[in-house]
Parts: sequence; structure tokens; C-alpha cells
Amino acid sequence: MRSVDMDKITEIIREVSAEEIAPRFGQLEESDIDTKSHAMDLVTIADTEAERVLTRRFCDLLPGSVTLGEEAAHADPKLPERVFSNDVPVWIIDPVDGTKNFAHHRQPFRCMVALYHGDETVAAWIIDPIEGSATVAEKGAGTLHNGTPVHVRSNIQVAKDAKGFLISFARDRIRRHYGHLDFFDEVAHYSCCGAEYQEIAQGLFDFCAYRNLKPWDHAPGTLLVREAGGVAKYITAAGSDEYHANGNAPGLLCASSPELWAEMNEILLPLFG
Repeated sequence: MRSVDMDKITEIIREVSAEEIAPRFGQLEESDIDTKSHAMDLVTIADTEAERVLTRRFCDLLPGSVTLGEEAAHADPKLPERVFSNDVPVWIIDPVDGTKNFAHHRQPFRCMVALYHGDETVAAWIIDPIEGSATVAEKGAGTLHNGTPVHVRSNIQVAKDAKGFLISFARDRIRRHYGHLDFFDEVAHYSCCGAEYQEIAQGLFDFCAYRNLKPWDHAPGTLLVREAGGVAKYITAAGSDEYHANGNAPGLLCASSPELWAEMNEILLPLFG
């Protein structure tokens, strides 16, 4: 695969976001919103149109590549299996991460893209469609936010000093299992994992944990965190399985240091098993 111009991809995502996503924010009609697997799993015209345009532009830019978009995979559930079985570059696209926020005229929401080739994620982009701010990473080259290198808070090594993101499933299970959430300095949830990954990579928060691990939700952000110096592994007893876009497990945990990851894994393992 020939190398891609990171800045060119950023430019494309910003352009498509400005054309297909930003103008529709707060302007959606009822007919512009639909549901997928359940009532809270929303899709809007911004999702479908942004994914359509990104698919065309990426394949034009890199001949021979294919795309794996969230909405295309919903329409064709066998699509992930097919694209990952071929040794060609794959653009993994989440056109609007945080669709529920977007549909209800709330922020944050993000446009996320990862490039997968040679059995690994090699580049990632997470962009704010409204502000245009971009956090990007290329394997082996670090993570940049608006062109400036960023790093995780690697000095945070124990949970009581850590701020992080936990989905409601994890928060509820922790309370039921342990009776409290006092392990951590602060717990938040944005309903937009792209924004959460950005803030960990920038050293503003220290951990996040997820289930239902779709590649478009996590391939971009895990590379940002890793290239910023963090850890992204599956929640397992062994604690040795790195996140992989074509893998799966009951849970995923990212943290700003190996020490914090190990303590968080012990806390979460009984709940994600």
C-alpha cells in the first residue's frame, strides 16, 4: 500500500463534515431520523450522506482500497467479514459518532475514520464536524491534535487519582458489585466515544471502558491513545490481549499507563466476563 497524505485525509473529512453534517445539526426533520436495532440506536440523513461521500472520496484517493462504514455494515451484516478477509487497505468509517447527541441537538459528536492494512490499524482521524478540530495518529509517528503532539497522563498510575469514562453498563455493574464508585477521582460519559478517546489522548482524562466493540467505534480511538503513549487492551484475566479492529471480547479498556490499566482491569474483570 502506498502511503497516504495524513493532511489530505484530514482535509477531506473536514470538507465532508462541513457539507453533510454541520449544516444539518439542529435542523433535522422527523423524516431525517430513523432507528436501527432498537429505539435508541439512531441513524440520520447526516450519517448516511456523510458515509456515502467519504466512501467515494477515499476509494478515489486510494485505488484498490475498500470501505467499512457503520451504515453500510448495518445494511449488510456480512460486510466486516468480507473486508477483513482480503489483504487490501480498509477505510473504517463512523460518519457521526454520537448520533443520539446529534439527533437531539446536543454535543459532542465526531466524525471518525481509521485506515486498516496488513492486519493492523495504521492511521486514524477523529474530527469535530462543527469546530473542525482534528486529532490524528499514524502508527509509529505519535498523535497530533490540531498539528501539535499530545500525550496521555502517564503519571496517573492508580485509579483513585484517575478521571475516566464509563458507559452506564459499567457504572451500574460497579455499583451493584462493589456498592460504590469511589475507586476513581472522577467518572464521566459523553455518549460519544470519539470525544472520549480524544480527551484521553490529550491528557485530559485517563481511562475508558466499552462493550459491543464495533470496529468503527474503536479502531480510530485506540490508535490515538496508543500513539499518545497509552494502553488499549481487552478486559481479560491474562491482561495481555491488545485491541484489534478485527477482534472481539466482552470488554475493552484503555488507560494512560500500564499500572492504571492493570488496576482498572482487576476492578472491571468481574463485570465484563
